[in-house]
This record gives sequence, structure tokens and C-alpha cells, in this order.
Amino acid sequence: MPTPGATTGWRIVLLTVAPSVAHDFTLSLRAQGHEVVALVVPAGVRGLRPLDMEGWAELGQLFESAPPSVDVLWVSERAHLAPRLSALKPDLILSFFFPWKLTPEALALAPLGAINVHPSLLPRYRGPCPVGWALRDDARELGLTFHRMDATFDTGPVLVQGTFPVIDEDTEEVLFEKMMRAARRLLPGMLERVARREVGEAQVDAAATPAPFFDLAYRDIDWRDTARSVHLKVRACRFAAWREGNGDARALLQGRWLRVRRTRAWRGEDPQAAPGTLLARQGDECLVQCGDSPLWLVAHTPEES
Repeated sequence: MPTPGATTGWRIVLLTVAPSVAHDFTLSLRAQGHEVVALVVPAGVRGLRPLDMEGWAELGQLFESAPPSVDVLWVSERAHLAPRLSALKPDLILSFFFPWKLTPEALALAPLGAINVHPSLLPRYRGPCPVGWALRDDARELGLTFHRMDATFDTGPVLVQGTFPVIDEDTEEVLFEKMMRAARRLLPGMLERVARREVGEAQVDAAATPAPFFDLAYRDIDWRDTARSVHLKVRACRFAAWREGNGDARALLQGRWLRVRRTRAWRGEDPQAAPGTLLARQGDECLVQCGDSPLWLVAHTPEES
């Protein structure tokens, strides 16, 4: 057990399915004087499909992203998590982009507790799809919360929070890098509060807003909507969590269904055309009339039948 008040020398287990988290948090925690004893990866969950080629590639990325001397444990099912964690004797469990709710046995293992990183300013956007809902709501900044884990998702006491700006031009890669920079900035403050054995501030349930899985029907683009609405839909879908199917927005254009991954605003005079009219092509980009003005489809592919 760590010495009360000690801020270094902890044995930390990191739970994640994100290679950037595995790499960045391991290096950041080491820089703070801690030992990441294992990276724990769940098998057979959304976003990690180890039984197909894409899934194996994702799993390989996670293995490669763990710095040297960090063991990577692939846990086959949730019931096996507590015994595997117990064998590691962690002082602290840290979770970021990890889809399983921890069992009471797992939550009780580490003397310093179990901490989760949630990409919203809790209690706003509790649930599996916080970034998707924030972008769907046209948020101009996104939040990040380090909170203690308890018996339910996203409800435990808050340790530290912060925000970072988002703009329309942010790609998935840019937005995720902004999120990771914010996480690295907030990490030392969380460690200091944990070292002082602070519980954190209780969330106000009355202020909570949900961020559930997206309904698959949401992804269908209606060209009669405003160009801004279509843009928000396309961007939100790239960060959504779904109960079934894939997450890209899709549109019917000239009799063909397209998966639309990125759009950008039209800068010019608005032509008079019916919604859904293909106005121009520029390389692979398509300019399509929406309900009020045109919109460029920047990244799109035919939908597989």
C-alpha cells in the first residue's frame, strides 16, 4: 500500500482501447514518478474487433503503443477483470476509453481507488457518446473530467475538470490530439488530489444530461435541412457510439447512397436549386444544395450494399 501523502511510486494499471492513451498516459505517469504495471485491453467490444482483420490491426496498435516494460493484458470477458487486476496489486486504477463497467470487486482492489476520464464536463453528457452529443449540439468547446468510479457509469465524485476549444475545421485527429493535450494538462492535478486522499466533489444529479447511443436513423442526411445542420450531423456521426451498424452519416445523391465523413462550408453566392442537387465537382469533392445553401462533401465513399 502506498504511504499516505506520497505522490510518487504508485503501481498503476491503465484500462483503455485507445493507442494514444496507452502511449501518452504511460509516459506522463512515468514522468510523475509512477510505474504503469500493465495496460489492460478488453476483447470483443465495440471499437475493438479482434476477430476480423481490422480488429487485429487495432489490437496490434495497442500492443505497439505500450512503451517498453509495460505488459499488455487482453481480458476476454468482464468477469475475468477483477482476478487479473488483483494479481497486478495496483495502487491506482486509471481508465480512459474503456467500455466495461467495473465490478464491485474490481473497484475495491486499489487502495487509492479507480479513476475514469470522461470526455465531458460531468454531469453533462453522461453516457457512451458524450463527444458525439456535444458536437451534435454545436458545442464550441468540449470538456474533460477525471472522476472516481462507482457502481454506475459517469456518476462518481469529480476530481478535476477542464475544457478545450473546437472549431468546424477540426478533423477527428486534431480533435483527439486536443483532448489528449487537455488530459495531460489535468493529470498532475488529479494525482495530487488522489495523493491527499480527497474524495472529490459529488455530482449534482439534477444537472445531469444524457449522452446515449445514437439512433441509427439519425445518420441519414435530409438535403432539405440547413447546410449547418447537415455539417453538424456529419461531424457528430464521426464521434458517435451506436447500438448497431456503422457511424458515418449517409446521403442519397443522384440515386446512390454515399457514406459522408467530412464537409465544409460553401463560400460564395447561393445558387437557386432544389435541395439534393449536385451543383459542382472539384476533384473528389461534391457541392450539394441543402435547404438554405450549398455544402461541400469533402470526404465520402459509396456505401457498400
